[in-house]
Amino acid sequence: MIRSPIVSLILCCLLSFDTRAESSGQELVLAVIYAEGQPFYAFDDNTHQSSGLFSDIAQQLALSLDIKVHFLPTARNKIENDIIEHKADAGFLAPKWLNTPEALVFSEPVFTYQHAFYAISAPNKNLALVSRVKGKSVCLRENYNYPELDAWLQDGSLTPVRVSRHSSLFDMLQLARCDLIYTNTFRARWTLRNHDFVKAVYQVGTMGNIDEIPLAFSLAWSDKMPQVNASIAALRESGILQRIIEKNMALADVSE
Repeated sequence: MIRSPIVSLILCCLLSFDTRAESSGQELVLAVIYAEGQPFYAFDDNTHQSSGLFSDIAQQLALSLDIKVHFLPTARNKIENDIIEHKADAGFLAPKWLNTPEALVFSEPVFTYQHAFYAISAPNKNLALVSRVKGKSVCLRENYNYPELDAWLQDGSLTPVRVSRHSSLFDMLQLARCDLIYTNTFRARWTLRNHDFVKAVYQVGTMGNIDEIPLAFSLAWSDKMPQVNASIAALRESGILQRIIEKNMALADVSE
């Protein structure tokens, strides 16, 4: 957790990993889903190295803020409480996913994506999205909230099939366990790029919402948000953030 005041932000550190031999000794504990997987977060038991979008972004932010980053793998439905209970300092969480967003403080968005429906049959482009999906079953992650789908789930337009972390949504689709899956476009882009599925997968459409993903911090970090936001802005403006995203979208899963 925070052990001393954060030093002044030095943005030039974003451009080089060799400008500091050591951090100031402060630490950011970042909660991540232990079963997240690529492209977001993975841990290699052999090398004891973390990788993925969350890891790369956190390491760059830690460098620019002159702090160390430590990852706390945890369950998806525990991240919010882990931060509130000071077991972790932060996590990549959107306020709409949380039970008590007022108990946390949020950075500016770090990256954005959309959620989309995917199917193994090509959609009828002439139909509105609701007509394309109505009456179908959709695989969704258990312990995840999808507020944008609530109305369709409640009125029966969609039938949910809750899937545990142990099963790939795309595998469930290939096995016809559900008619549709609903997942973020980063996950879909990486999966479709790195897997050769027998059945072609089509994007059926999106709800039109843009998911803005910030870092959610414990309230103890409230006075540090200007430095955090300045660092995020520098990552974006320098092009480093986009390079991190593109690198991780193209990265093959060596465990497959």
